[in-house]
Amino acid sequence: MIRDQAISLPRAAVLSDETQTNFWVMKMADSVTAVKIPIKKGIETRERIEILSPVFSANDKIILSGNYGLPDTARVSIIQP
Repeated sequence: MIRDQAISLPRAAVLSDETQTNFWVMKMADSVTAVKIPIKKGIETRERIEILSPVFSANDKIILSGNYGLPDTARVSIIQP
């Protein structure tokens, strides 16, 4: 169970290397650029992963789909369903 007041993200937002030793998310730096942000994971559930660091704000835009394989500072287009 994820702790109260903890920041957590959907499991799909968290990416890793082949050895499952380095973890990151892709965060929108502006309206067209996604940057790779290394993270430290906490408690995991089937659907969510607690993020111990860095601290994200409610205004941060984290990519949830189409994020696999994106390089740091990738240009992206946000498509609304």
